[in-house]
Amino acid sequence: MTDEIPATAADILANVRALTPVVREEAEATNAQGFLTDRMREALRTAGAYRVGFSRRHGGPEMSLTDQTRMVEAVATADAGIAWNVAVLAATGFYAGRLGDAAFAELYPSLDLPTCGSFHPKGQAVEVPGGYRVTGRWRFGSGIRSADRIVAGVEVQRDGEPVHKPDGSVLTMGVWLPTEQVTLLDDWHVVGLRGSGSQGYTVTDAFVPADHSFDRFFAPTAAADPLNKHVELPFYSMAGISVGLAQHAVDLATSHLRDRKPSDRQLTLLGEAASYTRAARSLVLDGMRAIDEQIFTDGVVPDELTMARGDAPMAQEFTRVVLDRCGEILGAQVVYDSFPFERLVRDSVGVTAHASTWRSRWTSVGRTMVSAGAGR
Repeated sequence: MTDEIPATAADILANVRALTPVVREEAEATNAQGFLTDRMREALRTAGAYRVGFSRRHGGPEMSLTDQTRMVEAVATADAGIAWNVAVLAATGFYAGRLGDAAFAELYPSLDLPTCGSFHPKGQAVEVPGGYRVTGRWRFGSGIRSADRIVAGVEVQRDGEPVHKPDGSVLTMGVWLPTEQVTLLDDWHVVGLRGSGSQGYTVTDAFVPADHSFDRFFAPTAAADPLNKHVELPFYSMAGISVGLAQHAVDLATSHLRDRKPSDRQLTLLGEAASYTRAARSLVLDGMRAIDEQIFTDGVVPDELTMARGDAPMAQEFTRVVLDRCGEILGAQVVYDSFPFERLVRDSVGVTAHASTWRSRWTSVGRTMVSAGAGR
């Protein structure tokens, strides 16, 4: 990497891939303290990882979902907790793209200001002249200790009653909170993904200007910038974490066997694990390419989103198999917390707990196939 601002998506992807040794070096400290080390946070900033979701209209690289997923996977091959930060903070441009020009210039004088956010449970935003008075307590603020901006989900109230949209749903906004009024909660004590820094946070009666907000569930818009055509586009890249976890396990098992005479049984297990990992990668990237083809076509709203939602839980199913096979190869040493494999198991549990990998995602896939005769 150089000190120059990375100009293209290809530059950023290459930069982040080159950071793998740094990720390995910072993984233990990141997991121990529960959030990115200063060195890791700034290395990712210099690499351009926080700017990938910004549109070309705003001077960003507008990185495809396929390359964002590859970027996240590359980090996850060294540490899943750090990769979780990358996936979440890479959504900065998705949020910023909903702002008007004046608010964008105010909040993002640089494209390298990582933004974290949580939308559950929803806070409350009471309409007042010029904006909202916001109160709330949110969980899972991944990356918040490394973020320069903080977004939160709120339901809007007017005269003591919820504000409804034309379709009858309650208006849910994403709002940029005044960071100096945000209180972090000491609630991130977990089994896996400790380094993701997913602390809860709270504010009480904080004023948010009206233009520092966006409709969280905006209607799909064919004329929007590619990465802002649909509300569900952020975080599809998180499927790359499962793939990276699987590859990390395969790398450990391969290194282990190179130092000794492997049995045929061990070689079979390794080959099986490698094939499952390749299958997970192919599945996930195929879904991302299908979405990219649509969002980067002018005037088209993506309709592949529901189908691709089923790919992340499938990739995680494959990762479970890979961990099982590699665990058998590595033997009894996997029970020691001094051995790196134990963190892979814990982090896999953390990934499974996220909504993106829930098996219920397959329900919507099945419903789409039955109702529309869809299939890839």
